[in-house]
Order: sequence, then structure tokens, then C-alpha cells
Amino acid sequence: MTPVPLRHQLAVYGIGVFSTTTHFMLMVIIPIWARVNLGIPEGLTLGFVLGCRPLLSLFISIHAGALMDRIGTRRVLLFIGFLALTTPFLYPLAPFVWALILIQLISGTCDSIGWLGAQTLVGQLMRGRTHYAGRLSAIVRIGHIAGPPAVGAMWDFGGPWPAFSLVGICGIGLLGSVLLLPRQMPRDMIVPPDGITPARRTKLKLRELLPDPADYISSFRLLRVPTIAITVMVGMMVHVGNNINSTFYIVWLEKYVGIPATLIGFLISFASAAAIAGSFMAAPLRRRFRAYWVLWWVVFVALIMVSITPLVGTRPVQAGVQSTMGMLFDLSPLIATYIAFCAVSFLRSAANGVHQPLIVTLMLATVGPNDKGKAIGLRGTANRITAMAGPFILGGLAGVVGLEVGFYIIGIASSLIMLWLGWLMMCHPEIHPNR
Repeated sequence: MTPVPLRHQLAVYGIGVFSTTTHFMLMVIIPIWARVNLGIPEGLTLGFVLGCRPLLSLFISIHAGALMDRIGTRRVLLFIGFLALTTPFLYPLAPFVWALILIQLISGTCDSIGWLGAQTLVGQLMRGRTHYAGRLSAIVRIGHIAGPPAVGAMWDFGGPWPAFSLVGICGIGLLGSVLLLPRQMPRDMIVPPDGITPARRTKLKLRELLPDPADYISSFRLLRVPTIAITVMVGMMVHVGNNINSTFYIVWLEKYVGIPATLIGFLISFASAAAIAGSFMAAPLRRRFRAYWVLWWVVFVALIMVSITPLVGTRPVQAGVQSTMGMLFDLSPLIATYIAFCAVSFLRSAANGVHQPLIVTLMLATVGPNDKGKAIGLRGTANRITAMAGPFILGGLAGVVGLEVGFYIIGIASSLIMLWLGWLMMCHPEIHPNR
């Protein structure tokens, strides 16, 4: 196959990096901003504030994907880039709970649509090839490595304004990456029903920009295909763990373990480095094993690693790390605990790194050229459901039985659901293509 021009590769990778890095930077400072600066106590309110980011994208992801198919991914992402550039500066300007929720909704939508756009472009510009998807998944982690400790240090030494301003720089990067995209996609990639490619549309009609119920119907009809349905459900489980990891996990580290924001940032960076290794393993594992079973196992492992968060900070774990490394280093209890969290985060993130290219390429390979945006939008909508529900449910559990028990309950429930999905995979052997 003809290689994708480097400029276009850089555009796709840049869109992925800057849209997702914003999320990873905010996951360090928003829990602290909400709990410490705004005084929001643990419970349902904090759970909603932290978990509401995906709420708006829950309703518009399919519409955004359909717009990418209809008017062009570049046009959609230009608008998202302008929003991403301005939104971070609104956080310190409006230190109120209701304002924080509104800004979270807008910011979360920018993150989600930006990432959906990058995945859609893998299908539109890169023909859904696994090695390009693996590169995207690996390269986006570079921002995840650099962003969290940088914003954590900004917060510790400069306060909210420098930290949120640093997040705003990602918006500049996103917008610049979008401008590198070709104005006209390859004609065989997108063939709208009217026969006019998005690049040739000189004028946009208002009705084209408004949600169309037919897009939602056609997107949800894709769930009739077992390959799509099971992939979507497995992806939903990934986001249960991911969004708990980006919300109450940070609360646990900061409040219950006593790890400062800078070290939390470095922990997230370390996890992202592990995800890079996992991303490069996706293509070799797909050649060697059945892709769906690889996907199932790595998602299961990632969920377990999040669920055992409270165990990692216990005295037996501290003592185990200290005794294991005592011959080399004299470790304090806090450092021993930090090393234990690094080990667990490594396993979780390596598993996540494997899942991402697999799940994207499996979906893109199943749908036609005119449905790639809608398929990714459908995945995004489903992911937003569990992304929002996970922190909200854990917040409710924290208010009733405590945060520690809440982690364990989420872990047990997630494990049962994953076993059910494994059973469905065995009931549908047709979803397992040749390796």
C-alpha cells in the first residue's frame, strides 16, 4: 500500500496528542481544584463534577461522527480547536460549582470530539491500518507523559492560573495540527450520498450542522453486527476503569496517601510510558492471537488494576516493597507506596495501550467508507455512558460505604460483566476473523 504522507501523519498524531493531553493534564488539577479550592466534599456532588465531562459528548458524538462523514473531519475539528484554545482559561475565572460543571461539559466535549476525529482520520487517511493506529496510540502517550507532571509542578509552584494556562497551550497545538490536514480527502475514502465530497462543499447548510435523527438510527443499527456490538461493550468497560483512574484515583492519592500533585503527575507520566509499550505490542499480538481474546484479556487486567487501588496503599504492601528493595535502597513508607502504585499503573496502562489500536481497527475494518465517522461516534457515545457513570456511581458508593469499599464493589461488578462478555464472544465465533 502507498504510505501516508508524513505531513498528514503528523496532523493526525498531533490532533490525537493535544486533544487527549488536555484531558490528562486536567485530571491532575481538577480533583484538587474542586476539593481544595472550591471545598466540594466527597460524595455525589464531587462525583458528578468529576464525571460530568463526557455528558455533553454522550449526546453529540454520533452527530459529530456523522458530520465528519458528511462535511469533512477537518471542518469539524477546526471548530473544536478554537473551543479547546479558550476553555481552559475559564476555570479560574469562574470559581463556582455550577460554572465548573458547565466548563467541564465544554472541555470534555472538546477532548472527546478531538480524539474521535483522530480515530476517524485513521480510517479516512490511513485506510484503517493497524500499524498506523498503533503509532497513534503510542504517540499520544508522549503528551500524557509530559503534560501531567508539568501541570502538577505548575500547580504546586504557581497555582491555578499558570496551571490552567499551560493546558490552554494544548488548544494551540490542536488547532495547528488541524491546519496540516489536507483540504480534500482521497475520493475513495468518503463518498457522501449526494456524490459531493466534503472538500468540494463551498457552502454549508444549517440543516447539515443540526443533529439528524437518521444518523443516530443508522449508527445504532450497526449494533446489529456482533463484531460492532461486542467491541463497543468491551470498550465501555475500559472507560469504567479509565475514568475512575482519572477522578477518584487522584483523590485517593492526594488525600489518603498524601502524594503531592507533582508526584501524581509523574505517576501518570510513568503509566503513559507503559501504554506506549503496550501500543506497539498490539499489531504483533494481533498477528499471533485472536484479536478479540487479546482485547478481552487486556481490558480485564486493566479493570482489576484499578479496583485494587486501596490495597496498594496498605502497610503490608509498603513492607513488601521495602523488604524487596531494602538491599538496594532505604525506602520511606511513602516512597515504597509510590513504587507500588507505579507497578500497578504500569500493568494497567500497558494493557490499555494494547486495547486501543485493536478496538479502533476492529471497528473500522467492519464498516464501509461512509460509516467510519458514525462507527467511531457510536463507540464514543457508548464510552461516554460508562465514563460518566463510573465516577458518579463510585461517588455515590463513597458517600454510603466509603471510598475504599466503593473501589472493591466496582471491581467485582466489572469482573462479572467481563465474564459475561467473554461468554458472548464464545457464543459468536463468527466475530473471530483470521489472525
